[in-house]
Amino acid sequence: MKKLVSMTMAMAMMAALFVACGDDGTDDETPPPAVPTIALDGGDIDQPQEITNPMSVKIGVTAPGAIAGFTVTIDSPALTAEMLATVGLATELNLVNPGSMAEALGALGFPSGEAVSGKTALTFDISALVPMIAAIYEETSDHKFILKVTDAKGQSTTKTLTCHLTGKVALAYNNDADLWANTATVTAANVPDGGSVQYRVKGAADWTDAVLVEGSKYRLAPVYETSKNAAGLDVHTIKAGTGVFAATTYEVRIAKDGQAVDSKEFATAVGDKIPNGDMSGWSKKQMTTDGKTFWPITYPNAEGNSVWDSGNNMFLEQYNDDGTPTIFTPLCRQDETEPGTARLQARMVLDFVFAPGNMFTGDFNYSGFSGTVNFGKPYAWTARPRALKVRYKAQIGKIDKVGSYDPDGASYQDKQDCARIFVAVVNWKAQHGVTSGMTEPAGMWDPAVKTSLDEGAILGYGDLVITQTATGWIEATLPFNWYAKDAANPASAPFSLVISCATSMRGDYLTGCSTNTMQVDDFEWAY
Repeated sequence: MKKLVSMTMAMAMMAALFVACGDDGTDDETPPPAVPTIALDGGDIDQPQEITNPMSVKIGVTAPGAIAGFTVTIDSPALTAEMLATVGLATELNLVNPGSMAEALGALGFPSGEAVSGKTALTFDISALVPMIAAIYEETSDHKFILKVTDAKGQSTTKTLTCHLTGKVALAYNNDADLWANTATVTAANVPDGGSVQYRVKGAADWTDAVLVEGSKYRLAPVYETSKNAAGLDVHTIKAGTGVFAATTYEVRIAKDGQAVDSKEFATAVGDKIPNGDMSGWSKKQMTTDGKTFWPITYPNAEGNSVWDSGNNMFLEQYNDDGTPTIFTPLCRQDETEPGTARLQARMVLDFVFAPGNMFTGDFNYSGFSGTVNFGKPYAWTARPRALKVRYKAQIGKIDKVGSYDPDGASYQDKQDCARIFVAVVNWKAQHGVTSGMTEPAGMWDPAVKTSLDEGAILGYGDLVITQTATGWIEATLPFNWYAKDAANPASAPFSLVISCATSMRGDYLTGCSTNTMQVDDFEWAY
């Protein structure tokens, strides 16, 4: 007991000693102030903020320990060092020690200098600055402001304000249609994820996807489908709904989930015309065999033009001095009952030589008792057509005349005859001649059987075989089959266009029906 009392007294004396020395047993160090905070008024600074105009971007800063340092680092594809330098700023901003940037900072909403240093709280407003980004930049992008605040105790806080710009979707036609290659391009800015650029002929049911070439450029291009023709040759046709053609209005759109985000229209040039395609121009051609005697012969061209010709010659037409005919049995003439149309009619020349009615682009020469059809005319192609359109009537009978030089003539006797219209785009250095008459025929050719002749390449053709009588007008379309789909525009070729019409397919051999007739009119390109 005595020992316990002694220990208690000792402890009391020690406590009194501590009090006398001013130490109450607690730590007298002041706790550090709270770390700085950076917040976005009305939003979450840690989440991207979509750039709109107008928008509110107010930043609140607290620093109980007083602001000693405040820097802003700008990471933006729009606010680059070069761009900021033009307004006296840089990508690294020191708001406590702004130097020469103070005035520019203030103009954009940033406080600086004494308005920042030593402050325990401040708010600044850059609501005018951020929307300006959309005015100088168009692409979808992030624009970051990295804010770092340090207090007098060395405590720091860093926050990144990310402002997201969704670029404005924009579509523009580049006015660069190549109507021979059937291509064009558009520029499509900021196509949304999952979106596509599409085109179609205005009002068509289906859209076709354009192909991204580079950057924001998209190409509208034809898709070729390959098959074999009757001769076993590879031919290429353009898939419906693809490519860009003359005389057409197109719709282009940026689409997502089947809905247009932006759209534009553009129209292509009118394309090419076939001279005297409406068969309204007729004149007389002066034909001679000896250079002395000239015979006025019916010519399917307006005066001064020479695109079309036929096998008309002086044995088929002869006239009195007053212009009245003594013989008028042309193989090709303007129809009397329907002026402005061409009438092709088979004839028995001199009452014993069969000749089919015919008309073609080229030139006809007659010498002795044989005529030579020189196929091909220069043509200034500016646009590739899909097809040739033409109207026709026809009377088709059975073959009653067989040429003596026709190697297969006997097999055609009394069989149903066929008339034919064909078109060919060629790249020839010379006209191709076909000779027939009282001599053995030579030079026969068929664009559906050969891809080239000695004169040059056959780039493509369209073909119509008429097998039965048509007493009313038929509107026919001859789609092009292309052998050389990638060949350059043949406009500079000496001879680049052939159109041929004949009342009998084997007329070159003088085999056919002697009563066949055909009317043709309104030749034009289908685009």
